[in-house]
Parts: sequence; C-alpha cells; structure tokens
Amino acid sequence: MLEWMKKGLYTGLGLALITKEKAEELAKELVTKGELSEKEGKSFIEEMLKKSEEAKQELEKKTETLINQALKKTDIPSKKEFISVSRRLAKLEEKIEELKKEITEK
Repeated sequence: MLEWMKKGLYTGLGLALITKEKAEELAKELVTKGELSEKEGKSFIEEMLKKSEEAKQELEKKTETLINQALKKTDIPSKKEFISVSRRLAKLEEKIEELKKEITEK
C-alpha cells in the first residue's frame, strides 16, 4: 500500500518543489489517519526529501542543457568567445597605437 501512495504523491506533489515542512505535514496527516506508522512516516519524509533533491538536480541539468542548445542555435556569442574577441581587439588597439607612434616619429 505504501508504494502506490509514494508513486502517486511523487507525481502529484511536484517533487522539485516539495519542502521539508510540507513532507512532514503530509507524513503527520498519514500517520494520524493510520495509513502509516510513525517509523514509516519518518522514512517517508526522508525519502520524499531525497527524491525532491534528486528531481531538483535533474531539472537543473535539463534546463541548462536546453538553454545551451537554444543558445547554440542563435548568433549570440558565448562568454568565452566574447572574452577571446575582446582580448584580440585590445591587442589590435595596442598595435594601432604603436604604428601611430612610428608614423609620427618619422
């Protein structure tokens, strides 16, 4: 009986958003109704929080992947590319200044 409840709750509660307080509240309610023992309630809370953290991490990874894929499809340079171009530009500006000095000295 506990397994079907877990599966339903994991799906229905949106694991990535569950808080410790919410998990404790839910477990307390199930213990009060006699659907879980206190030991099962504590185990339930720990498992809910663990699954919640795993879901958050998975969501972050998927979000980052989707953002990176979207950025690759655009013409927006990456931070690394921008820094590289900025450095090259700075070197070119230095070279231009050197050449100006050479011309004015002649």
